[in-house]
Amino acid sequence: MLEASAVLTEGLSVRLGSTQVLEGVDLRVDCGDLYGLLGRNGAGKTTSMRAFLGLLPQSKGRCEIFGQSSTCLRDCPEPIAVALDPPGLDDTLTVRQNLELARIYGGIQGGRSVDDALQLVGLAHRAHHRGDRLSHGQGRRAAVARALLGDPRLLVLDEPLSGLDPEGVEVLIELFRRLTAEEGVTVVLSSHHLREVEAVCTRVGMIEGGKTVLEGEVAGLLAEAGDGLRVVCRDGAQAKSVLQADATVSAITSHSEGDLFVLKARWSAGSAPSTPRTVLEKLVQAGCGVEEFVRERASLVDVFQAAVREDRVGLA
Repeated sequence: MLEASAVLTEGLSVRLGSTQVLEGVDLRVDCGDLYGLLGRNGAGKTTSMRAFLGLLPQSKGRCEIFGQSSTCLRDCPEPIAVALDPPGLDDTLTVRQNLELARIYGGIQGGRSVDDALQLVGLAHRAHHRGDRLSHGQGRRAAVARALLGDPRLLVLDEPLSGLDPEGVEVLIELFRRLTAEEGVTVVLSSHHLREVEAVCTRVGMIEGGKTVLEGEVAGLLAEAGDGLRVVCRDGAQAKSVLQADATVSAITSHSEGDLFVLKARWSAGSAPSTPRTVLEKLVQAGCGVEEFVRERASLVDVFQAAVREDRVGLA
């Protein structure tokens, strides 16, 4: 018998009043995944999380966690921990008291202690500070620490990297990587900072306009997107014409920065692209006034932008 997915949604739709917030969210998080739920602010990431956790009523679709319907998660066979936005700390209590209270209310016995959890998120030195004395980023870390109490097998974290300084981002990213790799914990985190999660997530789902526009393994999505070029020049129109004449170029974006134009081109997946040297020679010969010419590897930003463009074309 196949192991149930840690999280599964099919055709998930949510209506709040007269507003259709989600319409067609399809996600599959396998056990042991470090899964990134990605999209812009307002795309539907938080609503999707709240829906598959059973915190919002779904108008259509199917939601399961470890094979258990989201409507009956009290019967879920594995412990689940959640850190939603906002963190929900009691500002009149210290960080330690907040976590101790969570252990009591959650009936958590054994597993990771309050001290262990605070140490993991780099917040041990703030244990006796009240919630209202924490920065926004520290509040996020405290919420993650609370979710780590006991022995959760699924962590659902809403924007855990938001508001963190670079050091805090690195601490949490390394923590998530270690939890999945060494302890087999499934981690689902939402973020609109695609670059920050690209290196750590094994799989991602991308949401735009309340529906899934793309899902897959990070390595495969980046390979399929292919490489590209970044060109900074004085004659953007001429450069764009040169790039469009290359049959292996699948997409071009451009914008101006003062007197210069910045163009980004992606090669079609699976094609044999022209060598960068050949492209550069053509741009120079055409008198484009090239100031900068860089070969770029595909990023999740490129993947997301391409998926959104394709979705909009499909709706046109």
